[in-house]
Amino acid sequence: MPTLLRKKIFVLFTVFLFLFLQTTCKNKNPSPVTAEKPDILEELVASMTLAEKIGQMTQAERQDITDGDIRKYALGSILSGGGSTPAYNTPGSWVAMINGFVKESLETRLGIPVIYGLDAVHGNSNAANATIFPHNVGLGAIAAGNIEKGAAASYTAGLITAKEMLACGVRWTFAPVLGIAEDVRWGRTYESYSENADIVSVMGVNAIKGLQDGGAAACMKHFLGEGQTVNGRNQGNALLDREGIERILPPYRAAINAGALSLMPSFSSVNGIKMHQNKELLTDLLKGEMGFKGFIISDWDAISQLTGGNYKAKIARAVNAGVDMVMATNGRNMWMDFIKNLTALVEEGIVPVSRIDDAVLRILRFKQSIGLLDNPLTNNAGQIGTTENRSIARKIVTESLVLLRNEKNVIAKLPSYKRILVTGQGANDIGMQCGGWTITWQGNHGRTTAGTTILEGIREAAKDASVTYAQDGKTNGIFDVVIAVIGEDPYAETQGDRTDNINLHMFDIDMLKEVYKYNCPVIVIMLSGRPMTIGDEYLNWDAFIAAWLPGTEGGGIADMLFTDLNFTGRTPYTWRKTIKGEILYPFGYGLTK
Repeated sequence: MPTLLRKKIFVLFTVFLFLFLQTTCKNKNPSPVTAEKPDILEELVASMTLAEKIGQMTQAERQDITDGDIRKYALGSILSGGGSTPAYNTPGSWVAMINGFVKESLETRLGIPVIYGLDAVHGNSNAANATIFPHNVGLGAIAAGNIEKGAAASYTAGLITAKEMLACGVRWTFAPVLGIAEDVRWGRTYESYSENADIVSVMGVNAIKGLQDGGAAACMKHFLGEGQTVNGRNQGNALLDREGIERILPPYRAAINAGALSLMPSFSSVNGIKMHQNKELLTDLLKGEMGFKGFIISDWDAISQLTGGNYKAKIARAVNAGVDMVMATNGRNMWMDFIKNLTALVEEGIVPVSRIDDAVLRILRFKQSIGLLDNPLTNNAGQIGTTENRSIARKIVTESLVLLRNEKNVIAKLPSYKRILVTGQGANDIGMQCGGWTITWQGNHGRTTAGTTILEGIREAAKDASVTYAQDGKTNGIFDVVIAVIGEDPYAETQGDRTDNINLHMFDIDMLKEVYKYNCPVIVIMLSGRPMTIGDEYLNWDAFIAAWLPGTEGGGIADMLFTDLNFTGRTPYTWRKTIKGEILYPFGYGLTK
């Protein structure tokens, strides 16, 4: 009998049998109990050995593993720390590296793909020449002026970030920060959208939606109280009663409703208890009361920071508190010790098997939800830092600018000036525009990546004017106006903490003294991750613009200065003359031209 005829007969027989069984079942009395469809992931967990389960709960830094580790230990995740990149920092190299890790994971007994994660916090910011957006403080300034416009900017930044992540084969970012910064001395203030909970909620949700619609997974962080620590200390202690906790929960509730499926606890403590071992908040509140179905990934070597006992005891407290995957970094020995100790803890009955099973199921559901189980490999590297993406980021920069002072309408007059002096360390410095978490963890000065500096943007926009640049303000000539770009050096996390005022650098002050001598209007543009304490110095400035940390597209600042665009951004934080002194510009303040 021909093969094709046999196939037709088989198909007809199958259809007849299906219809017969369907009719027969309909004629039977329905059972009072309907059996649920077996959960394939639950069945997978049930089939796993303890070693395979603990492997899924382990995340190692890319530089801390060697060939064969993923296959031998069934590792569940690999990450890049800040600035940890392939030798050739190109999309093709990223894809080749990550595909190599994934292919090795597919060779394990169960073939569960490894998930790769990193901090893409304002663009795919580890990758050279990616599009770098304003840090969250700048996006928050858009929302403070218009919440709908802010939501759109946050979504767009998330969407493009995701696309440029996927172009490099990365599917998971440890972002966005949902902490509400209430003390600007905190070194992560620029990662928070605002001191206002409503703005943080809206912006966080839209960042998550943008990332997810772009094909990448988000990770809300850092739960809980990081923006409320005493004196704004990073990794410090927050004193919070239940009312205080409820005050800062809305961004997390909104993010859970938006479908965020991973969460990172804070390094900080709440009422003296480190968040990574706080069962009341991680399990009882987050997973129980708030209904979080995703998984909890620890922060960088955070388990080692827990107080009391050895590493084994700390692992027990963290996992029993609700941590599902451990970022076991700072050396190869850390993730190997994690596996060894957690195995012993389960065998000794200190960590229940049910807790392990719950953690692994949450991790597998995450991998399933982002399509990793069905399509684990990236076929081809894509493009990053495209003209289109940079153009969109440049427009977002214009929307993020806040005009705080404008004496005698000097900003509107700027296009008419023919002799312009541009000065200050930030005028021609892409690294300073971008701040921390850019190419490296702490960021750096100089042309660290591709982009447009403020000076380059001004020279492009002020085509009919003579533009002179002198970083220290010392030059010869007569000028109609001075544009001085001042601000903070790049920093991240604890290195950005300040114990008192956030004062201007001495070289900024010296430069300003020089330019005051030209007896012409002075426009000050400040690059900073938060409000700085400027005392009465601003009285010498004819105009003052908070540009925050605008990213690679500094030309957006020139677009605002030399066109008929109007300032719509408003400050997402309160500005004070000193850290706890007189309010200079309240939350939501901002001028138009």
